[in-house]
Amino acid sequence: MKLFVDPPLPGKTNMEIDLELVEKAAETGSAYVRLYSWSRPTISLGYFQKPEKVLDFSALEKHGIDWVRRPTGGRAVFHFKEITYSVSLPEDYPGLPSSVTEAYRFISEPIYRAFLQIGLPVKWARQEENVSEACFLAPARHEIILQGKKVVGSAQRRKARSVLQHGSILLGAQPEVFADCLLGVDKEVFLEQLRTRTMVIPVREEELRKSLIYQFRRFFS
Repeated sequence: MKLFVDPPLPGKTNMEIDLELVEKAAETGSAYVRLYSWSRPTISLGYFQKPEKVLDFSALEKHGIDWVRRPTGGRAVFHFKEITYSVSLPEDYPGLPSSVTEAYRFISEPIYRAFLQIGLPVKWARQEENVSEACFLAPARHEIILQGKKVVGSAQRRKARSVLQHGSILLGAQPEVFADCLLGVDKEVFLEQLRTRTMVIPVREEELRKSLIYQFRRFFS
């Protein structure tokens, strides 16, 4: 397993590196883990979302927000203050389940353990329906929740010989800005849903990063 801790980078660069690593996992048969952040606030869209139907481009310009398309599915995520992770594995990695939902849990296990290590009593979520354009508004099965609220938003893509999963661990939020940049949402309802269904992790960034590095190395080595 190789682990990278990158400095803040533009959204396009972040997505390009994740794609490079999942291709490398297929070529080498090795696991690649990456922790990173974003040089500017950025909204990432799922691979199948249409930006002209999701994003208010004038609001993006007003707030100085970038946008990028992820190579994975899912819905919109606002990357502001967070630790982002990505895991790239060959399809025959030992223990990796063939089921998408079970693979979510397998890949997320080091994050779950990192939260427990620093004293956060997290649990695994059950499936909830999400009809919003925002990824964080409903936890999928085997995603991580704290006090009933989603704290990690993840997406996965399976290629011919490898699997990429990446996601966001929230350390800060600008929900009003996020709501303003999305089309077709009732902003008051959207903000209330964000407040009641998601939360920012109440820990120091460096403490969480150290715990994640330790658990990822332990789990994938």
